[in-house]
Amino acid sequence: MAKKPAPKKAPAKKAAAASKSAIAKKKTAAPAKKPAKPAPKAAPAKKAAPVKAAPAKPAPAPVLKPIFEAPAPKPVVAAPAPVVKAVVKAPAPGATALTIAAQASAGAAANGNTHPANILVLVSSGGWPVTDLTKDHFTLMEYFEVPGQQAPFSNNITSFRNAGTGAYLLQVKPINGAPWRSGHHLAQILISSADDRQGQGAVKLIIR
Repeated sequence: MAKKPAPKKAPAKKAAAASKSAIAKKKTAAPAKKPAKPAPKAAPAKKAAPVKAAPAKPAPAPVLKPIFEAPAPKPVVAAPAPVVKAVVKAPAPGATALTIAAQASAGAAANGNTHPANILVLVSSGGWPVTDLTKDHFTLMEYFEVPGQQAPFSNNITSFRNAGTGAYLLQVKPINGAPWRSGHHLAQILISSADDRQGQGAVKLIIR
């Protein structure tokens, strides 16, 4: 069999033209982007100036206020007994002297209470009983304070009775509602009438 002829090589001109067209395509291609410029460096932050702290003021010294304590309550003291003065008249010429005898008994009166005590007064003149006297003719004065006694029984006749036989029954107790205190209470009894009859005596009252 007869051999086929070998294919003819393309002319070199066509290859050159192909290479030229490739080069032209490369030139027409979009130019490559230039690399982006680096971002500007941020300016270094300024250091804040140190703030100087104001010097601490010394704390003011504490003001010590004086402490006023409430005064202790004062004990209640009974009002002082009024001073009772006995009015003694000078005997008039021809005045009649009275004889006084007195006895006292505590009765219901006792230490710490305010019950009345009893005083019996016998009044006579020349041996004869005097029966016409009233409470206004009597003056009673207590002397020598008993320890703890807050008030005397001077002129505090709470009960008066004329027995009609020259005997007069008196009841007394401390003034201002003060209680009795144990002891011997000594008193003077004065009697004076408008017709110049006068007399006096003493009495001792024992409170237990």
